[in-house]
Amino acid sequence: MIEAEKLLILVSSTLLLGYISGLFYTKTKIPDIIWLLGFGILLGPVLGYFEKEIFLYISPLMSIVALCVILFDAGINVDIVMIVKTMAKSTFLAIATFLSVVLSVGYILNFLLPTSFTLLQAMLLGSMIGGTSTIAVFGILSGLEKLIPNIQSTRVILMMESVLSDPICIIASITLIRMIMLPGVSLRDSLQDIIFTFILSSLLGFGIGLVWAEVLDWLRGRSFNYILTLAILFPAYILAEKIIGEGGGPMTALTFGLTITNFRYISKSIGLNHSVRIDKKRIREFHEEITFLIKGFFFVYIGLVVTLSVEYATLGMSIVAIILIIRYVVATGVGNLLNFSKQEKVLCRLIFAQGLPAFVMSQLPFIFDPNRQYFLKPEIYPDLCMPIVLGTVLFAAIAGPIIAKWQLT
Repeated sequence: MIEAEKLLILVSSTLLLGYISGLFYTKTKIPDIIWLLGFGILLGPVLGYFEKEIFLYISPLMSIVALCVILFDAGINVDIVMIVKTMAKSTFLAIATFLSVVLSVGYILNFLLPTSFTLLQAMLLGSMIGGTSTIAVFGILSGLEKLIPNIQSTRVILMMESVLSDPICIIASITLIRMIMLPGVSLRDSLQDIIFTFILSSLLGFGIGLVWAEVLDWLRGRSFNYILTLAILFPAYILAEKIIGEGGGPMTALTFGLTITNFRYISKSIGLNHSVRIDKKRIREFHEEITFLIKGFFFVYIGLVVTLSVEYATLGMSIVAIILIIRYVVATGVGNLLNFSKQEKVLCRLIFAQGLPAFVMSQLPFIFDPNRQYFLKPEIYPDLCMPIVLGTVLFAAIAGPIIAKWQLT
């Protein structure tokens, strides 16, 4: 149990550090997420001020809250016209990167560590780290905008890629576990599940968004209208996960926010000659404050629960090098194929970071096989995901912007 005084110190310190590190970004060129990660590692693994087991217990809650708020904020701040223009780029980039990482990591790990990983078990690790984290990418892009101007189109591509990769990684990971434990489950079933999830979750998010925009118009002028939106956001996410399946929540949260601030365009597209009045500036300012809070606690949380191990850190960093090379090659190929702009191509090569979803998925072998009948060493997944998450975030946040600015000049 966390003492009340310790919890208050953690909350206050996180908010203060997040604010100060943001102010000093232009001088230090170190994004706030790095300071927050380091702060969590200092309080957790290094000093032992907090026990990580307590925070691991609330991992599902952290996942839902963080993904809901960040994706909703991304949705209300994106122009749907821009999404339509970049959807093909985001989709191809997400799928090509995921398949390349899964196959490469699978075959390499199985070849190097055959006693620890079968081919399917190694591909399972690849599926956990084959996509980007919306929260991590959001934090990196927030800092990158201060260094490189006019990255709106690239921002949309990378944010949409991260949203698309969440259900792909989740469904693929669960499918691979089923294939390991129950031979006979096909990849065709997995592909059908992914397409099914995208379509239905998008429709659900649009439907809820259209209704809620009408409600906000009806309640216009009243206090607390926009904080009430959170009371709809969380149930919408949970409803999608329960009805549509694992991975449906993130897309529903994004399209819910997208529909509210793009109501006029969407209503005209579906033949509704009706408009609502929503104070977009007010709702965006309110959720910017909420997002700042959630983003700060997310990265401190990652630092608190990290497991420090020389062996797994070395192996994890080697995997980081492999997937960063893969990303560079894939982004270059997709960029050439789909005529990415120079800026889009450069930033898509370098901004590739995992986050909490990879950590959550690393717990799946424990959940599905608690008796270790099919996974003899299930703990190897979270032990490897931690250095991989940290390595990709550090590269994308520190080295990525520097290299990008050099290549764009």
